[in-house]
Amino acid sequence: MHEDETMSSGMSETMLARLLEVARHKVVAGMASMDKPAPDAALQLAADLHAIAGEATLLERPELSRAALEGEDAARLLARGGAGAVEPCMRSLRRLGYLLQEASEALEADGASARRPAASAKAKLLVVDDSPVAALALADVFEMHDYTVRVASSIEKAVELFSSFAPDVLVSDVHMPVLDVAELCRRFRASAADRRSAIVLVSGRSEAELRERLDEIKPDVFVSKLAGAAAVVTRVDAVCRDLFP
Repeated sequence: MHEDETMSSGMSETMLARLLEVARHKVVAGMASMDKPAPDAALQLAADLHAIAGEATLLERPELSRAALEGEDAARLLARGGAGAVEPCMRSLRRLGYLLQEASEALEADGASARRPAASAKAKLLVVDDSPVAALALADVFEMHDYTVRVASSIEKAVELFSSFAPDVLVSDVHMPVLDVAELCRRFRASAADRRSAIVLVSGRSEAELRERLDEIKPDVFVSKLAGAAAVVTRVDAVCRDLFP
């Protein structure tokens, strides 16, 4: 590589690192504003996301640009008082946040791809969370890694999907006041009795805090959300490689 090409590459990496850092801060601030969304804050978020999309385009990161533009559209709809606009806005921000995290990991690994093995493409996942926004956000992450995903926020919907969708892996939050996770897992195991399947439980709490509950349910894998979405995907990938060697 010539000296000018090396210099150009170094500048691009520096600019990308700066974009990723700034964009992550904007996403965190935007998600915090969703607790009490206001038109002015939504307009500011739309402007921030528009700027992120422009810089990402210049740096030839179309996936970041598309996600930022999607978030901008949702934020502008929210600013206009669009009915049900908070959920798509949160979903867009979570998706962009994950892409930023993935890009940062790839940059730190000297440009190595952060995408997980494609062996998991044959697996079907059911994500269950009593928060529809959280369920859709995690589903988005899995879909970016070639999984076929459905979501449910009630045990009734989950049981319906056990039959109609026949998921290979159940990914469920542990702590859901309005949903009996032990019963959910029991019914999943019963529905999947004749095929290979696995249960992955996730939580914002640590494994030590949930030890008694986990001993009761006996999932195949537990992953703390504190480790980040990438860690959840990594563990599910490992489970699916065992299911489909």
